[in-house]
Amino acid sequence: MLKIKNTYFKDDRASQIVSWGHWFTLFNIFVVILLGSQYLLIADWPRTFMGRFYAIISAIGHFSYLAFVAYLVLLFPLSFFIHSSRWQRIIATVFATVGISLLIIDIEVFSHFRMHLNLSIWQLFSSQKVSYLSTVFIAIPFILLIEILFALWSWKKLRSLSKRKRYARPVVIFFIVCFVASHLIHSWADANFYRPITMQRSSLPLSYPLTARHFLERYGFMKENGYRDRVAQEGNPFAMAIEYPLGHIVYDKQPIKNNVLMIVIDGWNTNLLTKHMPRLNAFAQDNIAFTNHYGASNQSYLNDFSLFYGLDPNYYNSILVGHKPSVLLDVVTKQHYNLGLFSADGFAEPLYRSALLSNFSIPEPKKQSNKQITENWRAWHEEQNHLDNHAPLFSIIQYSLGDKNKKIAISDLQTEAKKLDQYIESLIAYLRLSNAYDDTVIIITGTNDIKIDEAKKIALRNTGSDFNRASLKVPLIMSWPNKESAQITQASSQTDIMCTLMQDVFHVTTPPQQYNQGRNLLKGKSRQWLVAGDENSIAAIYDDKTVVLDAFGRSKIYDSNGKLQKGEKISLPVFLQIVTENRRFMVVDN
Repeated sequence: MLKIKNTYFKDDRASQIVSWGHWFTLFNIFVVILLGSQYLLIADWPRTFMGRFYAIISAIGHFSYLAFVAYLVLLFPLSFFIHSSRWQRIIATVFATVGISLLIIDIEVFSHFRMHLNLSIWQLFSSQKVSYLSTVFIAIPFILLIEILFALWSWKKLRSLSKRKRYARPVVIFFIVCFVASHLIHSWADANFYRPITMQRSSLPLSYPLTARHFLERYGFMKENGYRDRVAQEGNPFAMAIEYPLGHIVYDKQPIKNNVLMIVIDGWNTNLLTKHMPRLNAFAQDNIAFTNHYGASNQSYLNDFSLFYGLDPNYYNSILVGHKPSVLLDVVTKQHYNLGLFSADGFAEPLYRSALLSNFSIPEPKKQSNKQITENWRAWHEEQNHLDNHAPLFSIIQYSLGDKNKKIAISDLQTEAKKLDQYIESLIAYLRLSNAYDDTVIIITGTNDIKIDEAKKIALRNTGSDFNRASLKVPLIMSWPNKESAQITQASSQTDIMCTLMQDVFHVTTPPQQYNQGRNLLKGKSRQWLVAGDENSIAAIYDDKTVVLDAFGRSKIYDSNGKLQKGEKISLPVFLQIVTENRRFMVVDN
């Protein structure tokens, strides 16, 4: 007997399921776009028309693309294997509910921490109760109900919906145009450093906007390595927007103002101070010495950033691309101090030229010896003494031990330290002779950005980030009029120096939380941890461990000796504490 297999019914049912899947996906695209529009409210809203136009079309194009890809990968193949419309609807509603729930959770995480959901954050939050995520799980049954109701309705109305395909086509074309246009616009913005667009790169989850730098460089439209050079000079264009300071800086007007001399030594450590700089070491014993002081980074430009801005290095690129001057120098200017700036490399770093000193006219960078800038400072100070206005003086001297771009023998480094010891002694002696010493706050610190190779007897400059506390530790010496000498063993940070100056020299009454992450060194308040970091990571230095978080929330924990603790996980309270502090100045709408 001949059996004829009728496949018409199965093909027709598969066609119906595919058609239904299109409408179900279109519905969820609208849902996802509606929910995803919250990212536009959470992230910093661009100030330009082009930036706002991009924000809108990128959200529409990106979320419609994500929903369509999810359908194409998860549901479309099943249409040819599962011929039961009921099971197809069940699977589709479950997938849609899970996807939308993850989107809502990501919105909550992003609104609080400016991070998107990933495996590390999911493991951290799922292992412990988080109050503001509990409402998301309560909403899951309602999401599932809505998906089920639409799935049932759209299946029953499939025939009438199929007659309205002509209305859906323009909508689909609009989504495609938004997707393509957003990537092309971002490619242009990336090549031209158009920050109102590039700063939105991390605003949407699973977003990887198109860049065409390599293509443009290859065919001569851009100078090779020109982009990287521009990033180094102007900061990463993808850096998030920040609000710095958070409020207006207010200060009391004091009739008597102290002079301030800040001496910053690159390539310095405690060993050089105690063994090869006897004069400065004696000066430290006679004044206020912080014996447990840590830099914010072992890279000099990042450590100097934290010194003058009072912020952890994570904010460096945001400050640089925004060309934001430090509130410290802003107060110095407003209080009519005469400013003197002296540097061995002529303040060549982008930190100074694009941000810190962007409001000042400074000459082209020119390398000078430590001896030359010492003499230049003395000549400047002598000139100021002969001025009629008798304004207080604020000066910065930036010394350097060794060439930052070359290796140096340890013996030569020690010889340079001995010479610098004499130069600093001559500065202090000059202040005493000119009767300015008793009216001058002197702060001497630096950056421990050297790595000693005992086997080869050479010293190298650090090129990467090392959060080992031995490599972060740096001397801090303060000479303060009318304050007794003291050896302070309490842990302190480079971010504390600015806060101390703002409160005790410039009499700023604005709460330090508005402009600073440090604490007043002279108040003696203890804290749980010190902040350090680099451009992409933040480190919290506790008494017994160091916790390092990257930009994605992934953590590493080291013991006090710098050994990685592989089995130890960060706790939720510690994570929340570090991230909340780190995100304080970022523009976030909670």
